[in-house]
Amino acid sequence: MKKNILNLATLTLIVTTSVFTGCKKDDVTAPVVTLTGASSATVSLQGTYTDLGATAEDDKDGKMTSPTVTSDVNYDLTGTYTITYSSTDAAGNTGTATRTITVVNASASFEGTYTGSETDANGPYTYNINKPFTIKASTIKNNRVIANRLGDFDNNAVYMDIVGSSITIPSQTVANVGTGTVASCDLHSRKTDGTGSITSTGFTLMYNDAKITPCSGTRTGVMAVFVKK
Repeated sequence: MKKNILNLATLTLIVTTSVFTGCKKDDVTAPVVTLTGASSATVSLQGTYTDLGATAEDDKDGKMTSPTVTSDVNYDLTGTYTITYSSTDAAGNTGTATRTITVVNASASFEGTYTGSETDANGPYTYNINKPFTIKASTIKNNRVIANRLGDFDNNAVYMDIVGSSITIPSQTVANVGTGTVASCDLHSRKTDGTGSITSTGFTLMYNDAKITPCSGTRTGVMAVFVKK
């Protein structure tokens, strides 16, 4: 009799374990994670994004708490990033959804290849800039673009800030401008500043260039018209 009771208890344990194990194995469906709002967004450098979040629902557990959020978004560097929302049910199944965030320079449309002409108030002389130069949008500062050369000076790479249709060249020193040999004033450091505006075909500038000591010489009031190719 005692042996029969023990066998019955063992059988009950085996059946109970099988039932619970079978139920757990039957639940192989991950929760459905649904984004709130659009699956992608575009944000300007140094901008912000208000995360709209996501919801999760499981076929066994029903509505679940808010999904866990992980993000690699860097608002100080242009690029494409991902926000991931994940939720795990009682059976250990994990469901995810992702939202794409693209960080851009708001002045990226200003990028391109330009040519132009200048009038030097100190010359005075006028000439065409036959050597094309390129302008690229900064990857780290919004509304800043960088010209790989300016005017007739090789290596005179400057950055410009754009607000609306206005352009500002903050005072900046550029090294090794021009042509010649090292230590020659044909190859010098130069301080550049100026202002300008965007036009229908490109942009205009009034800027100044001054050689840095020990070299001397200044171009002030240079009027330039640059056309996008």
